[in-house]
Amino acid sequence: MLQSTRTRGAQVYAMKAFNDLGGFIAGWAVMLDYTVDIALFSLATAGYLSFFFPWIATSTVTLTFLGQTPTVHLLGIVAVAVVAVLLFLNFIGIRESSLFNELLVSLDLIVEISILAFGFVLAFSFGEFLQQITVLGAPTLFAHISYMWSGDFQFQNFAYGVTLAMTSFIGIESIAQAAEETRRPARWIPLANKLSIFSVLIFALGLSAVSMGMMPWENLAAAHDPMAAIARNIPVVGAYFAPIVAITGFAICLVSTNTGVIGVSRVVFSMGKFRLLPRWFYKVHGKFRTPYRTILVFGLIGASMSLLGELHLVADLYNFGALLSYMIVNVSLIVLRNSEPEAYRAWKVPGDIRIRLNDRAFIVPLISVAGAISCTAIWVLVIGYHPVGRLLGGIWIAVGIAGFYLLRRRMNLSILSNETGKTIHPSGYVMNALVLVRTPEDEETVVQSLVESVDRRFRLTLLNIIDPADLGLSMDDRREYEQLRRSQMETYEELNSIAKRLRAEGFACESRVEVGSRKMVLEKELESDRNDAVVLIKRRTMRGDVEREREDTIRAIVSKYPGKMMVARRVEK
Repeated sequence: MLQSTRTRGAQVYAMKAFNDLGGFIAGWAVMLDYTVDIALFSLATAGYLSFFFPWIATSTVTLTFLGQTPTVHLLGIVAVAVVAVLLFLNFIGIRESSLFNELLVSLDLIVEISILAFGFVLAFSFGEFLQQITVLGAPTLFAHISYMWSGDFQFQNFAYGVTLAMTSFIGIESIAQAAEETRRPARWIPLANKLSIFSVLIFALGLSAVSMGMMPWENLAAAHDPMAAIARNIPVVGAYFAPIVAITGFAICLVSTNTGVIGVSRVVFSMGKFRLLPRWFYKVHGKFRTPYRTILVFGLIGASMSLLGELHLVADLYNFGALLSYMIVNVSLIVLRNSEPEAYRAWKVPGDIRIRLNDRAFIVPLISVAGAISCTAIWVLVIGYHPVGRLLGGIWIAVGIAGFYLLRRRMNLSILSNETGKTIHPSGYVMNALVLVRTPEDEETVVQSLVESVDRRFRLTLLNIIDPADLGLSMDDRREYEQLRRSQMETYEELNSIAKRLRAEGFACESRVEVGSRKMVLEKELESDRNDAVVLIKRRTMRGDVEREREDTIRAIVSKYPGKMMVARRVEK
């Protein structure tokens, strides 16, 4: 059976391009960064709270555990509390979690736009900007940086800063991880990615520029709450603006923490689905329909890391996994453009060139080549300058590969197998088609009509509507209700048999039976944005007035939505 890449992520593309081991490494690497993301930004969230409660940043708490008395930073304890709230929110559902993100991001955008506007108008000095923009790195030696050579420490500090700046873009790929819970992902996922990249560029470059033109870079580097520090330096409004900015900084760091929870839980869930991790993780809650096991397990790992209370230690591990995963994804895209050039792609990054080598044409996506080279270069810098990152990151990858080997051995599968990747339909089921099936109907006729008329890029839903009015029944009488229920179950079994045969033909297919007014059910389905098309199987003849009336009613309703209507040519046995 073909599987849909609507379950997107680095692991899926690497499995398609290479093999299961490549998919595992890509997924396992980005899992590291999502887990660190939870710890890093929960600590940053607690840091912005210290603007209002300074004692949070300076206090410690002594705990007693198994005869030991470790001292824990209060900042870490507050960060754990933040993660706990987000885990509960994600446990309830992705919609609630996404709404929470939308509200906080909207607030952040308003405040950041205000900072840019007030900063440039009231405080920006072009001369100071030109003077400071030429300073490439602090001239100070830092104990937490592992310098790659002796001398030129200022430039090496700049290179170290480049590895941290990459953090601005990490997390955007988490949009794709939620594709399976998104309606019409082919439309919304590319749009969300493009808007996210655009906003990150505008605000990262804009805020960096305005800060360099209004305050010494040394003051900004020393600030625990940089956005609030920028706001404080804006004359006239700064004193009133700083608390609002601190609240916004708290909010956006909270969003970033939530992004880590969403990202890691969906990656692990997907890897469990494709047997890259134990199937135990491929489980959703019966009521809330969320991957609660992955949310709890890896959310708690992230919370445990935040107990360190040391932002620079956690940040040292950041970027290692994501950059490794990005390298694999960029190379995967180059491979897939050539191995599956005809695959349906709902949206395609422009910039391909074609070259010929030994009488064979190759497609080279320039953006992917640039991405692979730049990510590799920054990853080398991360390994060189971040001692904790290269040590713990290397251990994470080594432990993961060892665990993957043992898991696959228990499953009697090779770690280099690519059988799973072959079953994943490339960017396939991005469109949903509702197929109206009228019963009684010949199973062979329905199957062959759809096979010959409908593209396999569609996810099919077979729908039969039992209208009590056609049977002279109502829902009021109990005996009539039982008769309708029996008819519904019998029809459902017929549709399931057809769906099974269509799945064998390569379609993704499910069945539904609705009891109610044909007109109301059809109008509801046609107005729903989950259905991209409604398929009618054309009939050549009518076998009676009742059937002709049904046919005319269906066509009259569907004809009001011409953009959604498809007619499948009827294939008789």
